[in-house]
Amino acid sequence: MSIEESKLTLYRTKCIEGIDNESLSKDVLSKSNCRISDDPLQSRYEDTELPNTKNTKDLILKIDSEIYDINFNLERRNIWSHIIEPQQSTIPHNHIGDDDGLSFVYYVTYPKQSGNIVFDFYVANKRIFRSIEPKVGMLIIFPTWMSHYTTRNISDEKRISISGNYFPQ
Repeated sequence: MSIEESKLTLYRTKCIEGIDNESLSKDVLSKSNCRISDDPLQSRYEDTELPNTKNTKDLILKIDSEIYDINFNLERRNIWSHIIEPQQSTIPHNHIGDDDGLSFVYYVTYPKQSGNIVFDFYVANKRIFRSIEPKVGMLIIFPTWMSHYTTRNISDEKRISISGNYFPQ
């Protein structure tokens, strides 16, 4: 029985409609010099400040709605953008802060072969890997404790996504 077939739901995917991803991509790239970490050995190296634009505000409202449908007692604590250059990947990490929190990733761009997100977790003492090939406009919601990484971007283009965390109030 697969995770999807069981009653255990560890992540949720949905395509978000009505977002101008082309303009959002330009907005994110305008902040490409505003890295959260300058150390390429840290998982936050590919993270940049999220620009404060109409596009980002529209997206955040839609993500808030999806998160609050799952758990209305959560509040958004942080949000950032990722710019993954060709030949880059992300190291395994999680967003620990509270076991009851939720994290998300939204794909603004996804060039073919620019890296899947891979969840790496244990169920009944069995290690499970779930690889998801994103699509532009895809939102993935998962528990903050769930370890994940992205495979190498072997395309010639940048992959852009937006992520964040929600924790109990």
